[in-house]
Amino acid sequence: MKTEFMLLSIYNKPRIDFGQVCEAIGIAKQTGYNLRSRGLFPIRLAGNPITADIRDVAAHLDALRGDTKTDTRLLKAA
Repeated sequence: MKTEFMLLSIYNKPRIDFGQVCEAIGIAKQTGYNLRSRGLFPIRLAGNPITADIRDVAAHLDALRGDTKTDTRLLKAA
C-alpha cells in the first residue's frame, strides 16, 4: 500500500502513461514496447494512449521487492 501512495504522490493521477510506467519499473521505453509486442509486459495496459492503473504498477513493484527478499534469504541460508 505504501508503494501505491508513493506513486500517487509522484504522478498525481490514478492512471499513468506508458512512458511513466516504464520509468517507474526501471526499464527503457523501447524495452517496454518490445516486451509488450511479445506479450511479456508485466503490467496490464489498456487504452489509447496506452496507460496502466497505478495500483497494478505498485503491485508489480511490491512483488519484485518480495522476490528479492526471498532470494536474499535463500542466499544467506546456503
